[in-house]
Amino acid sequence: MSIIMPKRFVGCHAHDGFSFSDGLGMPGEHFDFAYENQMDAMAITNHGHANSYIHAYTHAKKMQKEGKNFKFLPGVEFYLHPDLKQWRQVMKDAEEEKLLVKKSKKSEKTEESDEADVGLTIENEEETKSGKYYDPRFRRHHLVVLAKNSAGLVKLFGLVSRGYIDGFYKFPRIDYAMLKEAAVDKNLIVSTACIGGPLACDVLEEFKQYSFEELVPTLVDDVPAMELAVKKIGNSVDKMIDAVGRENFFLEIQFNKLPPQHLVNRCIMEYAKRTNIPLIATADSHYCRPEYWKEREIYRKLGRLNYENYGPEALPKSVDDLKAELYPKNATQMWEEFKRTTQGMNFYDESVVCAAIERTHDIAHQLIEEVEPDKTVKLPSYVIPKGKTAVKALIDLCKEGLIAKQLDKDVVYTDRLKFELGIIKKKDFCEYFLTTKKIVDIAKEEMFVGPGRGSSAASLVNYVLGITDLDPIKYELLFERFISENRKELPDIDIDFADRARLVEMLRERFGDENVIPISNYNTFKLKSLVKDISRFFGVPFEEVNEATRTVDEDVRKRVLGAGDDKNLFELKYDDAMKYSPSFKKYIDAHPEIAENIKVLLHQNRSLGKHAGGVIVSENIAARMPLIKSGGDLQSPWTEGMHFKELEIVGWVKFDLLGLSTMRIMQRAVELILKRHHDNKNPTFAEVKDWYEKNLSPSSLNLDDEKVFKHIYHDGNWGGVFQVTERGAQKFFERAKPNSITDIAALTSIYRPGPLAAKVDDIYVKAKEDPSSIVYEHPLVKQVLEKTYGTIIFQESLMTLGNVVGGMTLAECDKMRKVITKRSMSGKDDAKIETEKLKKKFIDGAVERGLEAHVADTLFEKIKFFSGYGFNKAHAVAYAIDSYQCAWLLTHYEAEWLCAYMEAMSENPEKRAKAIRELKGFGYEIVPIDINLAEKGWTILDGKKFMPSFYSVKGCGDAAVDEIITNRPYTSIEQLLWNEDGTWKHSKFNKRSFESLIKVGAFESSNIVGREKTFENYRQMHYVVIENMNEIKHKKRGKASFDSYVIESKQLEEWPRSERVLFHKEILGNVDLNTIIPKKMQEKLDAKGITSIDDCTEAGGVHWLVVNEAKFKKTRTGKDYLQIVASGEIGKSYRVFCWAWTAKSPPPGICDVYLAELTKSDFGFSTSSFKVRRLNVES
Repeated sequence: MSIIMPKRFVGCHAHDGFSFSDGLGMPGEHFDFAYENQMDAMAITNHGHANSYIHAYTHAKKMQKEGKNFKFLPGVEFYLHPDLKQWRQVMKDAEEEKLLVKKSKKSEKTEESDEADVGLTIENEEETKSGKYYDPRFRRHHLVVLAKNSAGLVKLFGLVSRGYIDGFYKFPRIDYAMLKEAAVDKNLIVSTACIGGPLACDVLEEFKQYSFEELVPTLVDDVPAMELAVKKIGNSVDKMIDAVGRENFFLEIQFNKLPPQHLVNRCIMEYAKRTNIPLIATADSHYCRPEYWKEREIYRKLGRLNYENYGPEALPKSVDDLKAELYPKNATQMWEEFKRTTQGMNFYDESVVCAAIERTHDIAHQLIEEVEPDKTVKLPSYVIPKGKTAVKALIDLCKEGLIAKQLDKDVVYTDRLKFELGIIKKKDFCEYFLTTKKIVDIAKEEMFVGPGRGSSAASLVNYVLGITDLDPIKYELLFERFISENRKELPDIDIDFADRARLVEMLRERFGDENVIPISNYNTFKLKSLVKDISRFFGVPFEEVNEATRTVDEDVRKRVLGAGDDKNLFELKYDDAMKYSPSFKKYIDAHPEIAENIKVLLHQNRSLGKHAGGVIVSENIAARMPLIKSGGDLQSPWTEGMHFKELEIVGWVKFDLLGLSTMRIMQRAVELILKRHHDNKNPTFAEVKDWYEKNLSPSSLNLDDEKVFKHIYHDGNWGGVFQVTERGAQKFFERAKPNSITDIAALTSIYRPGPLAAKVDDIYVKAKEDPSSIVYEHPLVKQVLEKTYGTIIFQESLMTLGNVVGGMTLAECDKMRKVITKRSMSGKDDAKIETEKLKKKFIDGAVERGLEAHVADTLFEKIKFFSGYGFNKAHAVAYAIDSYQCAWLLTHYEAEWLCAYMEAMSENPEKRAKAIRELKGFGYEIVPIDINLAEKGWTILDGKKFMPSFYSVKGCGDAAVDEIITNRPYTSIEQLLWNEDGTWKHSKFNKRSFESLIKVGAFESSNIVGREKTFENYRQMHYVVIENMNEIKHKKRGKASFDSYVIESKQLEEWPRSERVLFHKEILGNVDLNTIIPKKMQEKLDAKGITSIDDCTEAGGVHWLVVNEAKFKKTRTGKDYLQIVASGEIGKSYRVFCWAWTAKSPPPGICDVYLAELTKSDFGFSTSSFKVRRLNVES
């Protein structure tokens, strides 16, 4: 008698770490283990999405390239509702009848998981055990769908999008009709999934009276029960077969220790026996290696720590306690799992189970073809005018642009344009440029656009199309730095806009919501946050883990970063932390339970976010990309970054639309110029744009204005000037004294960690101060480097040296730039070999042009040295122009620039405080909002004063502000409150906005508040107008009631200072310095150089602070101290430890102001009771 044993198996149902807080490990890790485990194919079927598809596809290709015979099967485990039309009606009825259960935010997240927290739906397998999905509102059943071929993959992607677009309520849903439509060409394969699947629901629904643990296979020993189950299964199966075809449909069984699984298996097998519909067995794997079961359990819990009180007691004690081992099993392991979990169950036919296991291999290799994605570039066709090709349209637009700029007669420009267009045409990029131009043209209808950003500013095509506003020939910018024949990747045009959010809205209005899609990014566990999360799970006090990790970043940085290394690229690694941070190592050694989980969980997906600027602009995106939804908005499932370009692999193009506040400040400054100097009270954007183009654009502006260079860059009158907002940069500029746009570009390129560490700043300044000291190796070298005083600052200089001195083509020079600046380990050996080849070519060419070989060799080594610090000149020049425009406005329209700058910075407390200090340096002050003077934007008043906008006040919306502006000025109480016939004057200017303006004292110009005026103070005004508004609004008795309330409230005193301070925080979002400290006292403090706690550095010093909260505490030795929560000028809260302040002395009062000699540490600030002094600020 032969022993039955399956010989082949493929996992047709599997999840990876893109099933957040459910699966664990990147798809490549799953594939690598599966291959080690004698499998030659595997599916990835994440819950409701295909977010890991590109990772999986590229890793499988890599394996094949390495000679490994392995096949990737793309799929999705969808959430199925039988009929979404019916579901929508149920939802609508439930809302209308108020039947939807109202839950607290916490419980809602627990029940339905928390899309808001991680940016994506989280599958919670515990929910499968509940009966909640019998409720038609929450119904969703798992259904595995695999792509049979490349056409099926497109349909699979489209089905994912439809689930999010048409069936989303906390989870994406599809229904049978959508499935049938997608599978019309029979290119999709379906299996019935786990006990969360539709057939399991059919079976278990008949036993709702039983608990989950009581759902045992013997329940269908009863013949009628089995017959009913089989009938219901048949009804569902009929719908699925109708959708995908019988040849593409499979019944799925699984093996685990859950009794309901075997109840469902028994019924499905009975149905299969009667109908001959094929069975498959699946592993439903969720983690990539069998030993990672514990880490997966912890990972699941970490994703829900904010909603569940989980701890180590929730973990299984050993692998034997697991209900299912969910790793990628092979055929033998599947059989062993079957045998181990079905003991005593005589309804299983081993030959049937064996065939079900092996059938997965047949599906993978006989039914499913090699599935390839569509890699064609996917750009919108609507940017190409009817009757034209993309090439013809681009050439025509370039000609028009060249003529408009009056450059069409200049052979230098016409030849350059022909050259660029030739490469663009050859590389089939025409449609990309047309799309980019369309985006920029739309933006320019409402907002300022930057002159350029990145290497794209080096393109004449971009310049004549109006994509950039920077003449690349004037500034000797190289097109090959942007695009060259050697490059394979798509061009990358980054653009700065005044209002990115509004631009995305405009694009969606023009092209449709589903054709403008933000790009996702994935946030992973970083070391410090992961250690804190795991520690929290294991119940370690926060103070202990916080102390252990407090200095770990700095400990490691000091040891691993070299001189000139970019700190922004620093990544804290576990091994480095253990090696270089004593506090971290001590903590980990004391908590091995934490250490053992870190290495596996580090860099696992934690949450989903959005790319800062990247969007996809195309057509029919939802049908060709598996879109997802996060925070209510559609976004891409794939990312595009420096290290991994997922979108580009499958032909999707990222457009970087970046918001730059400098553009917004410029735009606002021009509006203010038109208002103040051109008597235009409400300038349109067309008028603002016209003034800009005539006065401020790079083509019209005098870029050599000596007054600007001296007033700003030499004398150091800084006030929000772009690129020089840091004090270090300002000092460098004052020392170097730039006199041209190229100088500004050079200085901003030098002021970076690498060049500064190499003392390039000193080299440059010394050479600029004494050009005669510069030694050039050859006149050709001087020709290239004279403008940067013999220093190789720009990458383009490196390329030009290769071209002019070495005789290399610019395409070869771009290749040289890339290979000698290569820093990543991958391909570094190849780069060294290529560098030596290029070096020989350079030296040979230099010798032909008159250099001695040893001089050429030395020059090449100099090029290599500076290449590590070289910066993109096109970007540097574009941003230098941005900077100069700011400086020009500050020089010639100081009040308008500073007001626009202050308005933009007011949105951020820390930036606001810095801007206020800068304003003071120019002699300006910010005055409180006044009802007769404030506007919708910040206002410039006589006497170097700025007033915030009405919108700074919480409660003042558009309607209220419009009504105030229409009805003012208000110079008496009668004008403020009533019409001439005694009726109440305002309807939109309502009680809430009225109260806010009273509490911030906004009626000073109305002549109604103050001694011997209508109201003695604002507290009295609040009592009469707000607390008794209903009475005084009455048409007949309103005025009489008003008078009586005024008389009876004459004795009311003004609100105490502490309350007024809180009003400002609450209503304006900041503190009013004049309310905290009288103006005269401010002047005294300023004169002594005493600033707020906001300005305290590690060096410490005397500063003033406002007490928000004070509590007595005890040290470990039992000594009293005071823990104070304090704030300064910007309203930000800080923790201050005041030692030796005993409980015998009364604590500070709320809003008391103190002078304190402070020291600063990572814990906060420290002082002592004998180093503080209370200021008498009561007025």
